[in-house]
Amino acid sequence: MKRLIIAAATWAVLCGAAYAVDDKMRAAIEALSFVKANAYAKAIDAYCFADHPFASQPLADAASREAAFREEIGQGEKAVDIIADANRSAAEHLKVDQSACVPAVSFVGSIAATIEAAKQHVAAIEQNLAQATAAQEKAANAERRSATCRDLQSRADAADLDGLLSSRLPLLGCADVLGVDNIAKVDTRIAKLRADQKAADEAKQKQAAEAKAARAAADAKRAADVAANMAKPAVKPAVKPAAGPAFVGKWDQLDGKCTGRLWDLNTKIYDGTPIRNIERNGNNYRVELRDGYAFQLRNVTRTTLTFYSPESGDSFSLKRCR
Repeated sequence: MKRLIIAAATWAVLCGAAYAVDDKMRAAIEALSFVKANAYAKAIDAYCFADHPFASQPLADAASREAAFREEIGQGEKAVDIIADANRSAAEHLKVDQSACVPAVSFVGSIAATIEAAKQHVAAIEQNLAQATAAQEKAANAERRSATCRDLQSRADAADLDGLLSSRLPLLGCADVLGVDNIAKVDTRIAKLRADQKAADEAKQKQAAEAKAARAAADAKRAADVAANMAKPAVKPAVKPAAGPAFVGKWDQLDGKCTGRLWDLNTKIYDGTPIRNIERNGNNYRVELRDGYAFQLRNVTRTTLTFYSPESGDSFSLKRCR
């Protein structure tokens, strides 16, 4: 009768446990004595009254369930070790104290008598432990999800526009963790990043357009300068050459002995065509004929010079005839 009262109390406690293994549930589980009764039943059979077996399968099953409860509430032992410890303790007791056999029989009988009546309450313990485990898993999952959502938010806070856009949908799914107004903040930041990007793109386009316009203006100026130079009169005013230019005389292409092709250079005529203009630049001369043909006499010294025709590209090294 006492055990039925305990079982009823256990049921009441577990029904109000709010899906958590609290101190009351632990006390209800620890009030069970099936493990101890099963251990003493085995010890009685071994050391007291061998002609009447007290150990039974129902009692062993009830002990196994109780040991599983104790393991689940975290007492630091496995169910098999809980049963083994109880078996060892009961055996050591009855082996050395035969006077304890009669009280042990009374104890085992009182506990075994409650097995059937306690089945409903034991099932309630299993149900509440399962609910507590589910609640713990749910809380752990919620904590993991919260950490995942907050990590996502942290990465989104540091992301650029593309990264923030890819994070928006997952962040929307985290509204229950981050707050219903969080996505509005995300959208505001997206709008700002888009505006900043647009402004940056427009600034780049403006800079590129200005650079292109500057290049076009420079090209136009160069073209205008070229056109202006080309528009100048091709014939420059005749400049009277200085008396006795250094190139005046006879020259040949061989050794200066005038045995090869002879070059008769003067300031009046060249190859039958009158000379229009002579310009000097240091030791270089530009000779322009009346028909527009011009040639250059470069690096003129007392004994050598180089004849060069810009029109034909011909170049000859000449030596003054001796």
